[in-house]
Amino acid sequence: MRILAVVSCSCALMLLGLTGCGGKGAIKTPALVPVEGTITMDGKPLAEVTVMFGTGSAFGETDASGRYELKAQGGKKGCPVGDYKVVVEKWVRADGSIYRSGEGISPMDAGAIQKMPPRYSDMEKTELKANVPAGGGKVNFELKSGA
Repeated sequence: MRILAVVSCSCALMLLGLTGCGGKGAIKTPALVPVEGTITMDGKPLAEVTVMFGTGSAFGETDASGRYELKAQGGKKGCPVGDYKVVVEKWVRADGSIYRSGEGISPMDAGAIQKMPPRYSDMEKTELKANVPAGGGKVNFELKSGA
């Protein structure tokens, strides 16, 4: 029993050393730059939609004027520099309320349906792309409801 405890403790210390505490072995997260913009549909502000750059690199939600500001995982403001496929989603429940991604259940389990066309809301089919340069900036999207 004592040998098992020593081995377990040794393994835990080795893992701690591999993950690091900010030293040489620490996993580095990419620097974030500020990104904001507006999203419109047929020239009108698109409110209460979620915009996502890449598969979770950064996301934001629009306000009543269609304005968004990106945040990275953990809620830090900004987005890593790079080229992204962009998804714009609007999940709505049968009662008309908006599903928010942080609710802990999937949109389908919440009884929500996607209101945005797949060419904007499906990562495999999206037509939307963005380049986030060093220093960040504004990235606006002008969507069209027709085909």
